[in-house]
Amino acid sequence: MTNKIALIVGPGHAGLGEALANRYGQKGYTIALLGRNPDPLNDLVKTLTASNISAFSVTADLASPASVSTALKEIAQKGDLQVVLYTATMRTKNKPADLTSDLLTESLASNLLGAVTVTNLALAYVKKTGAGVFLYTGSIVAANPGTSDVEQSIGKAGLHSYVIALNKELSKSGVFAGIVTINTYIRIRKGKPGHMDPNVIAKAFEDLGNDKKAAEVQYH
Repeated sequence: MTNKIALIVGPGHAGLGEALANRYGQKGYTIALLGRNPDPLNDLVKTLTASNISAFSVTADLASPASVSTALKEIAQKGDLQVVLYTATMRTKNKPADLTSDLLTESLASNLLGAVTVTNLALAYVKKTGAGVFLYTGSIVAANPGTSDVEQSIGKAGLHSYVIALNKELSKSGVFAGIVTINTYIRIRKGKPGHMDPNVIAKAFEDLGNDKKAAEVQYH
């Protein structure tokens, strides 16, 4: 039986990537972790393996389509890519008046353009499974930008529009695309799970991917 793979792009340090990996790993998926820096990816692989979850990592630069393509080919050799979870993001403190096109382009590689690249290149693999899922991490800053998160706001606003349009295009293809817009901080409070707990937030992703009804879930 071929492995079914859930790919997490940009697991990050806030805990959501790990929570998603645990949730899908417990459902029998082999977890593929994709990011630019190998050390945190490999650390997470060790953590997941200790919990009896099959996992591996691949490195890629989201600003390089060729790099992403190579990584996806490596992933596809290990099983059927059924789920893609895009959690990559880049937060900066640059103020709007200080923002330059170069600074914005750099952050867009994670906040928007990387999602477009991954989707474009992964779609053929996911379509082969017949019922694949693409899920993306949205943010309240898309609609409510502040002076210190304008770059992330621009990227997340673009990502929101992209995913809603993608959902419409793929609606009859058997592949689902959806976005969870997170309207809260992500915080790990040991012994005190609540709405900010990444494990609780991860369930919203799984539910969206299972239900496949709305293109977007507003998580509060």
